[in-house]
Amino acid sequence: MKLQVVLGAVLALSTTAAFAATSDITSVRRADFAQAGTHQFYAWCADGQDRVLRQRGASARDALTHLQADHSGCRLTWQGRIHA
Repeated sequence: MKLQVVLGAVLALSTTAAFAATSDITSVRRADFAQAGTHQFYAWCADGQDRVLRQRGASARDALTHLQADHSGCRLTWQGRIHA
């Protein structure tokens, strides 16, 4: 019985800490998406030459727009903003 109580308390504490850490990362990533700066994207390209691309922009959406013009055969996925 005591073991179950201790294990339950440990599980509750670890779940709360994991949620707090994850929610902080999510909010930082959301703010980074809207910030000006250099953004990093992963490009899956039809020619089989996948690559990592970096582009400056007023936001991640702006940087993505600039990259799509030059890399029309690629599917771009935002990875994050480069903090310098």
